[in-house]
Amino acid sequence: MLKLMQALLVCVMTMGWMSNIQASLINDDFEDGDLGDRFFELGMGEPSIVKAYTDRSGRVYTAASGDYFAAIPTGAALIWTDVQWRKGDKIEFQYLVADGASGSFQLHPEWPHTGETIASLVDGIGSWQTFSYEFTGDEDGAIALQNFGGFDSFFLIDGISIIKVAAPSTFGLGLIGLAGLLSRKRFTISAKNK
Repeated sequence: MLKLMQALLVCVMTMGWMSNIQASLINDDFEDGDLGDRFFELGMGEPSIVKAYTDRSGRVYTAASGDYFAAIPTGAALIWTDVQWRKGDKIEFQYLVADGASGSFQLHPEWPHTGETIASLVDGIGSWQTFSYEFTGDEDGAIALQNFGGFDSFFLIDGISIIKVAAPSTFGLGLIGLAGLLSRKRFTISAKNK
């Protein structure tokens, strides 16, 4: 009976662990301090990775977390390609709209041919905001953050991450394993009693 209880405890702990697994598909906090090999689209300049941004009024902005963040000028975009997402996965990031910027979050399932603006990010001018989106289908392609704002505006981004949510089938597999262990134990006990 003790071994059965131990096996049951291990199964329950494993199912709990497996159902809470989250793997980061993109985790870009820009802390490497430069644009590196990130893919981008030119606008009125190229996106840059900075420690501080000073707007036209002289106000200085620093990162939402860490030391560095991305500054996207008018018309430009930062793009993450070869991304796979499933229904229920989530993307989160911080953004700041400065100097009349108008941010855009876009999904491009058939990159570079098609794309769709999912959200216009224009709220909270001058303060960091958090954006979160849950994917509604299974796709792979590209994710873009672009600035469609006025002349000489900047769309600031920090801490972008896509979190993969564990599939519900993981929990189901754990239950099947638990049922197998219990039936095996029951079969062994009934065989000993005969």
